[in-house]
Amino acid sequence: MIITFPFEDDPYYSAPQPVSYTQSNAAALTTPALAKKYFDLARGVAGGVFPVGTNRFWHGGVHLKGTKPIRAIADGTIVAYRLDTDYTSSALDAQVRQDTPSSATSAPSRVFSSSFVLIRHECEKHNGISGRYAGAHFYSLYANLMPAQHLHEKPLLPPFLTTGEALLPVSALRGDEVEILAVNGDGHRMTKVRVTDVNKEVKVEGWIEHLYLDLDEEQGPPVPLAAGQKHRLGYPVCALYANHPAERKWRTRDKVMTLSYPVRVGEVIGYGGQTDSLDGALSDSFHFEIFSAKNVLVKPMKPLVPLNILKPETSHQDYENGEKSDGMGKVWLTRNADLATDKLSVRSALSAKDIVRFSAGSCFVSAAPCLKDGTANGNPSDLICFKLFDLHGTRYYAYANQNDAAADGRDFVKEAWVTLTTDSDWVTRGWQAYEDNELNNSDDAFVEDDDAVMRQIINIAHKSSAALNLDDLHGEGVDALLGKTAVRFHTEWDSHAASKRYQKLKTGEHPPLPKLIDAQFRAFIQDMGKQQFWADARVQTDGVEGPTLAPLDSKMTTENWHFHPVGFLAQMRECLTTDAVLSEEEFETEIRRNWIIGMKLVEKRLKQLEPWKEPNMPMPSPPASVPNIVREYATTRSIQNRGHATLWENFIYWFGVDPNTIIAPSTSRQSRTSAPAGHHVYLYMKGMKDVFRHMSMQQIQKGSLGFEAGAYVWQGACPEKPLVPAASGFKMECVNIACQYGLGFKSFVRSDAVDQNRMQTQLHEISHMVGTTCADDKVILLPDGTVDSWQFNTTTAYGALGARVLAEFHPEQAMANAENVAFFIESAKDEPVFNS
Repeated sequence: MIITFPFEDDPYYSAPQPVSYTQSNAAALTTPALAKKYFDLARGVAGGVFPVGTNRFWHGGVHLKGTKPIRAIADGTIVAYRLDTDYTSSALDAQVRQDTPSSATSAPSRVFSSSFVLIRHECEKHNGISGRYAGAHFYSLYANLMPAQHLHEKPLLPPFLTTGEALLPVSALRGDEVEILAVNGDGHRMTKVRVTDVNKEVKVEGWIEHLYLDLDEEQGPPVPLAAGQKHRLGYPVCALYANHPAERKWRTRDKVMTLSYPVRVGEVIGYGGQTDSLDGALSDSFHFEIFSAKNVLVKPMKPLVPLNILKPETSHQDYENGEKSDGMGKVWLTRNADLATDKLSVRSALSAKDIVRFSAGSCFVSAAPCLKDGTANGNPSDLICFKLFDLHGTRYYAYANQNDAAADGRDFVKEAWVTLTTDSDWVTRGWQAYEDNELNNSDDAFVEDDDAVMRQIINIAHKSSAALNLDDLHGEGVDALLGKTAVRFHTEWDSHAASKRYQKLKTGEHPPLPKLIDAQFRAFIQDMGKQQFWADARVQTDGVEGPTLAPLDSKMTTENWHFHPVGFLAQMRECLTTDAVLSEEEFETEIRRNWIIGMKLVEKRLKQLEPWKEPNMPMPSPPASVPNIVREYATTRSIQNRGHATLWENFIYWFGVDPNTIIAPSTSRQSRTSAPAGHHVYLYMKGMKDVFRHMSMQQIQKGSLGFEAGAYVWQGACPEKPLVPAASGFKMECVNIACQYGLGFKSFVRSDAVDQNRMQTQLHEISHMVGTTCADDKVILLPDGTVDSWQFNTTTAYGALGARVLAEFHPEQAMANAENVAFFIESAKDEPVFNS
């Protein structure tokens, strides 16, 4: 899941971009730089601060100002909105003017906007425990947005507000061909297409964004889109827009509307309207808020120990209340610690100069349990150390607890022990969570002593012996401290019992706000009521349940958790960026590009293998001249990993037999009878194509797994039933595959040798899926007496060299090994007529 900031450009268009798109410099900023920018924005809009506004009301978000379009911060579903026709005149302002005519000035009457958009986000993870789905569920709220009257002339309009009341449902998959019917060259980057529904076999015409098309940007500047062209989809779609936003087919206005409307990250949802500030009304500003029903993101966890991560596919941490976390992520130090740059074995030459001090909060890509000599072999009880990889791939070593470090006996390693947590442990990473009654005595909308509340929050977050004075509470550094704060209090958007909750305004017990007479108090409640939407929006508990990922339908309590929205975005971006060398957006862009390239390679192989489609068909004759594929390791004890330019050569090289050889692949989960090798691989390609066609971005799980591996798939359970796109709605089908890559895994380049890269890793993992090859990770067992100079025997056949050794000695194993299948597919790039 991509997490971005509400004013930034759509991250799908950040570098690298097609030349036809405008480059976004802002979206390419680092997370710390973006967070600082947004803290500065919030500070510049005095009045709407978190968690207590300058009016001393509980305030669940911040106010931001900017003239750029506001964009959805993540994939999700718009569950409620209100679009006012125009600004509403304040009843309170009118009443005050009426009651105090002597104070009337030429200042314009106060107006406000009740327009808002509420988006539900579900960041799902499957941690390998059958039937258990958990994750970070939250809502993002964008309130006080610009009314329709002022949106009308904006060049870039919110599609969901301006394309009609309903989407046009269609099930179309990656690789499906669409016909271009019309092109609109404005900033919406949308094209009208004709799509065939894969289930109903009916044609649907509507508008689609260019990013869903496979425009072959890697082959140079794309040919300008024009009516009559045919293109393939590079991404599954479930619906088309009925109209172009420029047609301004407005949705229902001036009332709260509930719906279930899919929205992708970066999609325009509105513009800043008007908020109140210390200096009066502030144009081009809006209220931005993040809230959730449960405090699952801030529950304390037990420290991570080696035994927790022995099995990567089930790795997790435990909450202190007995529940389990939502899976592993990157690893963070929760204490200052000394780490060794070499193995901790007493046999090594480790000395004090090999010890490096790291501070609490330091981030590592992964942690692997190991012995003191750095190996993972041995009994679980002997795994008393961690091997840590930093963001640059450097290895460090430390003991898993203080007792083992002390038992080492060397004084300079007595602090070489770590307490680790993953991204799931938000408290230890810095979140400070409070119930409102911990900060405030009254159970209403007001904060009795805002300075005392702020002092209590900041003194704890400050983690320093230096005392803070009241001036510090409004200093620049306070924003960063508040950015790690979550508070549970009654939402300001609930109108139920409002007269009681705001009673102190009527009695004058909430200075510096003035006492309101009865008519003014009624006008205040009237103004508030027009902006409050909670009951009408029927806000549901965030989250889903069961393998179907059905949204929970229970009603959310009005007491919910509010996170500092800027700090929340910064933390989520860091947690979801798993590759050490790529930004989050670049990571997602590469995944999507690799899916397109990978599917084309699979399709090429599928077409080549059609002569072996049926097991009993007459087999084709081999080419007139096939170079001899030498069994290199068996004879010369070396491997060159040579490139080959024909199907026949590559088939023999990666599987050890030619396509006509009768063989039974040694699969352990899906038995295969003896048949031509070409037939088996044809079936593999057919299944893999189906998976590639269905995969959708939000179902890909990213996260370091706490061990030294590139990726994994929870084999046999994902999916547990055939892929049926019509049955899955917006999210298409759930294909659970982890896409965190090892530090040495490079990007796919057509001209590079067939070797380990990030796309090959995806091919490897998809070959594990039920319905594809259901391949395994085979162990190389060399015949007795084999000279094994590179020590392949008893190792897993990972990497190009290991896969080739397996093919030389055990073709029946190679045909059921994920690496061999993946390398065979990738080798299609070296054969004629391949366009990536």
